[in-house]
Amino acid sequence: MSIRRKTIGMLAAATAVASLTVAGAPVAVAAAPAGENAVTASVWRNIALTGTYTIRDDEGIFAAGTYCSGNVASEGWVNEVRTPSAWWETTCGGEIRVEKHVSAETDATGGVMIYVTLRFYEGTNDTNTDLDAEYNFNRYVPAGQTSTVSEITLRNGENGGKDWAKLNLVLHNDR
Repeated sequence: MSIRRKTIGMLAAATAVASLTVAGAPVAVAAAPAGENAVTASVWRNIALTGTYTIRDDEGIFAAGTYCSGNVASEGWVNEVRTPSAWWETTCGGEIRVEKHVSAETDATGGVMIYVTLRFYEGTNDTNTDLDAEYNFNRYVPAGQTSTVSEITLRNGENGGKDWAKLNLVLHNDR
């Protein structure tokens, strides 16, 4: 059985203040005095996506198939600039790869709109580019709260849906 998990990246954003650039972390910005160029303060939030997954890699008529399961976990700092990033991927059975791509943006109240794309690849190896299923959703999560997205199923339609991935995710804006 082959399982490989990795976090590919984290959301990173940069805020420029005059000639000073600070990237990837919260920054406090004071408003410029009247009559000067005003700089708008960024609303930074540390968001996370956690949860669980189960994947089935069908091995045909004479084999039981391979099941893989584990945890989904990624987090990062975001602000009002929507910055896409591939956050997480895992593989199963040497033929399946599931990816979670996320982007997010804050509003003035500290709420976050989180955009998620889940992709299911199945082929002759786990680095293939044969995209068999994709699921997109977005969810607004107010400051200090979480939102649960349950039982997302991605299926390979080429073999009668016998290859699949199921995910349960919690979107956090409470860190």
